[in-house]
Amino acid sequence: MTIKDVARLAGVSASTVSRVINGGNTSTASAETQKRIWDAARAVGYVPNQNARRLRQPGPAAPVSAKRFDCIFARVVDEKADYFFEQLMFEIRKQAIAHGFQLGTICNLQEILRDDSPGSHGGATIVLGRINEEQIKRLKQHYTHIVAVSLQDHALPVDQVISSGYDAVGAAIEYLNSLGHEQICYLGETVDEQRYEAYLNQMKRLGILNPESLVVETAFSPSGGYDAVKALLERGKPFTAILCADDVLALGVLKALKEHKLHVPRDVSVVGINDKEEVRYLDPMLTAVNIPIEEMGKHAAKLLIDRIEGGHKLPVKLILPNRLICRESCAPVKTG
Repeated sequence: MTIKDVARLAGVSASTVSRVINGGNTSTASAETQKRIWDAARAVGYVPNQNARRLRQPGPAAPVSAKRFDCIFARVVDEKADYFFEQLMFEIRKQAIAHGFQLGTICNLQEILRDDSPGSHGGATIVLGRINEEQIKRLKQHYTHIVAVSLQDHALPVDQVISSGYDAVGAAIEYLNSLGHEQICYLGETVDEQRYEAYLNQMKRLGILNPESLVVETAFSPSGGYDAVKALLERGKPFTAILCADDVLALGVLKALKEHKLHVPRDVSVVGINDKEEVRYLDPMLTAVNIPIEEMGKHAAKLLIDRIEGGHKLPVKLILPNRLICRESCAPVKTG
C-alpha cells in the first residue's frame, strides 16, 4: 500500500499524508484531518518505505524482520473498553506507522499469562495499564523488551511511562479543600489502586475520620457514576464534593445529581481525572485533572523502538506531569 492509497481513503492529497506521516509536519492539517490520515493508514496497512527514509536520514536501523511489537492490555479486554486506553493505542499506532513498525498481537494480559510456551509471542511489547512485578516476570518469558504505561508508579525492572494517578488525586483534593470542602467522596476502583491510596492519605491528612464511608467502588462507566451517586444518597451521609477517579464517571454523576435536585456546583462540586474532550462540553463544564495521554502513548512507542534498535540498555522511567484544569463544576462550600 502507498501514500496514494492512504490519501484516497482519508480524502486528502498525497502531499498532506506525506507531511503528516513521514515528515511529522502537522501544521497544515487540522486535528480531525490528522486522525483521518492515521486511521486510513492503519486501515490499509501502510508502512513507510524505510529504504527511502534511510537514504534521507542515514543511521543504524533495526532489521525489517524485527520491526514489529505487540500491545497488551493489563486491565481491560480491549482499547474500546476505556477512553484512556483507546487514546493510548491511537498514539502508539501513529508512532509505529511513522517509524516503519508493524503492530503484532493485540490482546489482554490474561491471554498471554495462560500461554505456557516461552518466547511464543515476539521480541517486544507495550503493556497498557497497571501491572505488578510478578506479572512482569512472567511476561519476560515471552518478551525480551517491555515498556509499561500506566498511572501507577511502581518499581519495575522494565522501561516505564507514567503520569502519576496518586499526584492527580492529591491535586484534586487540595483544590477542593481550598474551596472549603472536607466531605469529599471518592468514586472508582480501590484494589491495588494508587488513586484510592492517595485519596485515603489526603483525607486523613485533612483530619477526616473514616473516609472509607465516603467511598463507592465502581467500574469506570457513566452507569457506574450514576449508580454510585444513588448509593451515596441512600447512605444518608452528607457530602459536598465528588472526586471521580476517571471522568467518564462524571457523566453519570451529573445526571444522578440533577435527578435528585442537587445543583452542580452550588450544592455539590465534581472533579474528574483524564480530561477527555467530551467533559469540556458538559453543563457545567467539568473540572478535571488533565492526563497527558497522547504524550504517554508517543513516548511509550518511542522508548520501545529505541530499545529494539539498541539505543539504551538500562530501564528508563519517564514520569510525565498532569495538571488540574479548573472549570465550572466546582465552587466554594455553600454556607448557611
